[in-house]
Order: sequence, then structure tokens, then C-alpha cells
Amino acid sequence: MTASSLRILVADDDPLFRAGVVAMLAANPAVTVVGEAGSGTEAIEVFRALRPDIVLVDPMRPDMDGDRVIAALRTIDPAARIIVLTTHPGDGTARRALAAGAQGYLLKASLTGDLASTVLGVHAGEYRISAEVAQRLSEHRDDEALTERELEVLRGVAAGLENKQIAKRLGLSADTVKEYVSNAMAKLHASNRAHALSIALARGFLR
Repeated sequence: MTASSLRILVADDDPLFRAGVVAMLAANPAVTVVGEAGSGTEAIEVFRALRPDIVLVDPMRPDMDGDRVIAALRTIDPAARIIVLTTHPGDGTARRALAAGAQGYLLKASLTGDLASTVLGVHAGEYRISAEVAQRLSEHRDDEALTERELEVLRGVAAGLENKQIAKRLGLSADTVKEYVSNAMAKLHASNRAHALSIALARGFLR
């Protein structure tokens, strides 16, 4: 490690993927991997101890959602530079990560060509988002957001529950649940419950 190299923390629950990222970064003398983490909790602990310049994190953590990890890192250090590495191009997942404080959002499929430049760009204060994700964010920029209640109802639909079962779970009436489903379908431009669920999953609204 040189005195001027950027210190990187890589957080991902897949050890093989982490090893691949470390190997890619090792070829660049401008950066040095100083720590690794296999869970969100571990990422927070390692970050607190090492205070790296950049954190690379998968948003779909096994123990806690990635946006919570990002927010926790930014609480520890408001100047933390965080780049999300993900397989999911959905605008819902990206919006949560960016709202939590991530400055980069990079699809794992494009790491070979974009990782080093993204790390350097984010460290310089830039926002870097994969083109496919940026396109989806742009396409849905004017969409009305789903409310938390609508998301809770969709999670019930995803679990295979009928309206009455969802109503019992959430302490609502079946008619109210039906209204939430209808509202969610309208916002997602879906023709039926199954279509709404498919869109919500594809866009990363359901976790």
C-alpha cells in the first residue's frame, strides 16, 4: 500500500465474489483493500474500526437491508463514500440506496470495465450510476411513490395471502386492503394483482 492509495472495504456475503473484487482492485496501485465483511453488522463494525475511504457493499444483506447498512455508515461518518455493487437494476432498490447516502450504484455485470473508474470518481465527489439503472430511474422519475401501507399489502400478496388474511395480519378491513391493492396496481400500471406483484419485484420494491 502506498501512502496515497485509497483504502477500500468490500462487504458482500459471497466470499467468492469478494475475492474477485479484491483481485480486480489489486491490479490498481491507486487503491488498497484494507478490510472485508460478510454481513451488514460486520461491515458496520469493520468500518468503525478502519474508517476506509470507500465502502463497496451489496444492498441485499442477509442480516439487514443494504439501505440500513448505508445509513448506519453515514451516521458513523457523514462523509463516508459508499458504492453499491448489485445484480439488481430495479429503480426501487437504487432509490433506497441513494436516499440512504450511497454515491455509486454499479451492476456486478459491469464491474470489469467500471469498478476502478467508479471508485476514483466517487472518491472525487462524483455520483456514479450504471447506465441501465440510470435509465430506469429516469423512466420512473415522475411515478407516484407507493406508500408503506401499499407495500405491506403487496408483501402479503407476495406471501400468497388473500385480502382477508392480509387484513387480519395488518389490523385492517378487507375492503381497505382491496383499496390498497387497487391503488398499488394503478401506481404500477398493472392490470391485475399478479402483474402488480411482478412489477414490484422487478423494480425492487419488495424485500
